[in-house]
Amino acid sequence: MKSIKIISIFIIFIYSLNVFSQKESAFWFFGDHAGLNFNTEPPTPLTNGQLNTKEGCSAISDANGNLLFYSDGVRVWDRRHQLMPNGNDLLGHISSTESAIIIPSGTNRNIYYIFTIDVPSEEAKPSETPYYGINYSKVDMSLNNGYGDIDVNTKNIHLVTYEDSDSIQKKFKSSEKITAVTNASGDGIWVITQFVNKFYAFLVDYSGVNLTPVISTVPQTVHPRLFDFGPNPGTNPTAIGYIKVSPNGKNIAIAHSSTSLGSIRSGTKKSGKVLLYNFNNANGKVSNEKLLLDGEYPYGVEFSPNSKVLYITSAIYEVENDRDIFKKGLLYQYNLGSSDIKNSQTTINSSNLSSGALQLAINGKIYRTGYDNNISISNLSVIKSPNEIGPACNYSHKSVSLNNKNTYIGLPPFVQSIFLYTFDYKYTCLGDFTEFTITSEDPYDSAIWDFGDGSTSTNTPTTTHQYTSPGTYTVKLTMSISGISYTPLIKQVTISDIPDVITGTYNLETCDAYDDDPSDGIASFNLNEATPNLLTNTSNFLNANFYHSVTEAENDTLNINYLNPIYKNTSPNEIVVAKVSGINQDCYALVPIKLTATPSTNLDRYTLEGCDIDRNGESNFDLSLIKTTILNDLGDPNISISLHNSLTDAAVGSNPLPDFYSTSDSSIFIRARKNNQCFGSGVIDLVSKSFPAISDHDITICKSEFPVAIDSGISSTLSSLYNYSWNTSDTTNTIMVTQPGVYNVTITDPTINCSIEVKVTVNEIQFPEIANILINGSNMEVKMNHNPEHYEFSISDLYYSFSGNPYFTNLPPGKHTLQVKDIRNCNIISQDFSILSFPKYFTPNNDGYHDYWNVLGLESVTSDISTTTIIFNRFGKIIKQFKPFESNGWDGTFNGEQLPADDYWYYIKIPNGKEYKGHFTLKR
Repeated sequence: MKSIKIISIFIIFIYSLNVFSQKESAFWFFGDHAGLNFNTEPPTPLTNGQLNTKEGCSAISDANGNLLFYSDGVRVWDRRHQLMPNGNDLLGHISSTESAIIIPSGTNRNIYYIFTIDVPSEEAKPSETPYYGINYSKVDMSLNNGYGDIDVNTKNIHLVTYEDSDSIQKKFKSSEKITAVTNASGDGIWVITQFVNKFYAFLVDYSGVNLTPVISTVPQTVHPRLFDFGPNPGTNPTAIGYIKVSPNGKNIAIAHSSTSLGSIRSGTKKSGKVLLYNFNNANGKVSNEKLLLDGEYPYGVEFSPNSKVLYITSAIYEVENDRDIFKKGLLYQYNLGSSDIKNSQTTINSSNLSSGALQLAINGKIYRTGYDNNISISNLSVIKSPNEIGPACNYSHKSVSLNNKNTYIGLPPFVQSIFLYTFDYKYTCLGDFTEFTITSEDPYDSAIWDFGDGSTSTNTPTTTHQYTSPGTYTVKLTMSISGISYTPLIKQVTISDIPDVITGTYNLETCDAYDDDPSDGIASFNLNEATPNLLTNTSNFLNANFYHSVTEAENDTLNINYLNPIYKNTSPNEIVVAKVSGINQDCYALVPIKLTATPSTNLDRYTLEGCDIDRNGESNFDLSLIKTTILNDLGDPNISISLHNSLTDAAVGSNPLPDFYSTSDSSIFIRARKNNQCFGSGVIDLVSKSFPAISDHDITICKSEFPVAIDSGISSTLSSLYNYSWNTSDTTNTIMVTQPGVYNVTITDPTINCSIEVKVTVNEIQFPEIANILINGSNMEVKMNHNPEHYEFSISDLYYSFSGNPYFTNLPPGKHTLQVKDIRNCNIISQDFSILSFPKYFTPNNDGYHDYWNVLGLESVTSDISTTTIIFNRFGKIIKQFKPFESNGWDGTFNGEQLPADDYWYYIKIPNGKEYKGHFTLKR
């Protein structure tokens, strides 16, 4: 029985409506904005989902089939299909097979955990991005006005599912597989994943997520591998494929799409395996590995509702021209009750449908997705009777329409035990007679119900029980046949109280001031403004929706056909109905709300100037200043002010502007409330005021020029309009400084309280100091001890004009004078240097040109006439010795004989010890 309070003046009515139970998987969202609503049979296609994912996806509804939220492992959308405020940047990935699964908390129906799995593949992630493995985040449905949000303190909590001492495992961290099932005692949920040769089972119970998993080692080892060849380099094929635990929690099936890379010639999609294991849902251990399928490319796995039949999707590929070519997709069935499970394989379907996900639904049917010949389609296939063996399973190919929305290869996973036929329950509001019905297919001749509060019953197949207080109760059903009892079937049943609300009609007022007729009693209302005033106790409140009438509110069992809370009344003093829900949205109270539009006070028109620092037409406005001015003008402490960007927003109080607001010239609108009722409205004109175009600047002067005047950059004609604050404590536009340094000034426009900071750098030119003069043949470079940009250079004897270039080329041999001065002409210095020329060749043919080889410019470095030049041939033999000051040089002969054209070497040592050596060419 669904309990409803309808609040009228002094009257409370109680109504009863039938509901289904255990509908946490009622809503699916997957593929390219595709979805299904399983609250109807057949399921209704959904077209308003926001996720677009090739593979991983997840969704959760409450126990009565009302959508709560859904995710692609990266983002989270609430039931309005809006991103949760903190619902970004989860560490899953849309290309991960099972990128997310949502786990409810056992004791708090407000709390859910999203387990996410990253894709351990270079091909799907940006370069250098780490692999994040498995993490979980907590969703609290009491946040975000009852629409839920990620708890910022419990977001992306990492779970270790790898050997920390193994560098490869530590790098990849996980496969792409995750599943979940209720534990044997019914007070927790096992979340199970697999990596390399281990299964990791994490328990989620009343205390939250246990970070220490139960670890099981199995014979099959599947190492992470990356393709370095083929069409998809960087892909990790061994991570791909689904894992599922049976609804009864006794078996696990896992599809490894590949267990090795293969090769271009032999194929890369022929090493896949499907394995079956035993699972102990009492202690989380995995054991007894059985190989069911080998040598294909499997992907999806799913158990029948009775856990006795297993279904697998697989694909066959053949190698053609060194490429894997898809040939056919297969749907296999295995009889788990057979003594030879592997050989019980039956092909249910062979087609062009690739190996995609399989997912059991609450209607007891299994749905199949996949590409049709590598093209996405807008249909699902369905196994209508999955408990039956062979063709009796009633497979229907591509028969479920998605209303033109495309599916890919992923479907949302759920806690598998919600599909187990055990017992159902309904009517879970406090005061209801909660009804329990046996749905198990096991035969029995007697049964005992334990309702978890000390009460029991032996009625079958249906019994009722009325709880006396709200809470979560562990209900056990023990069935027996011929005096032998089965293992108890256990479920957690939450009994919810109805929200405590006011009696009578609540009057919601707004100003009739934001349309063409301020006296017609018609206005826009924000119905959500009424919600806090409807409650007398917020502890069991979740959400409020609004309707035209009680009938509309009662008939909207899925809570999807309510009014937009921004509502314009259709007549003066119209009555609407608020449906105030608790954690269980089927436990609600109805409160009438009277919509009253009253005349408002017309406030003055105000002007606020803002600061356009960047001179782009957009200014920063401090709206707190104008709000303070308005409140001071009104002089009433009971009045509150909000400012809005549009008349529509001002009318209903939506999207109030922050105190610090950036915009170009525009008008915003005032909403004034007194004691939370209508008071007045008005307009504020926002006017941008440009700041002068100034920037950091510097000056460079000589030491003798101190003290020097510097200024902020504001012109003298405008300087009186601004205030100045220098780091020297000066407060004028122009100041005198006595030494170099960085001088900061804050310039403030006092009319708009806007400031910018300018840096003035004063550089002192150092006295010119030559560090070195570098000679390279006939070229010269000057090196300075200080910043060379502060100096200019000249060679005085050659009449070179001063320039900032410290490089001189093609200088004639001999002695020269370098002059250096600073750019302010404060100081000038000079220094002599010499250029020696060692000709590269000579031509001793007596034509009067280059007949001798000699050193040129030697007199500029020494006057010692004894200085000797020695000439060698290429074998080191001395050919000639001569004194440059007393000789024309070498004429190319040895003992009177002309030497052949060749390269020869010279050596000269001057008295100061400096040596010169090199080679030249004799040309004939």
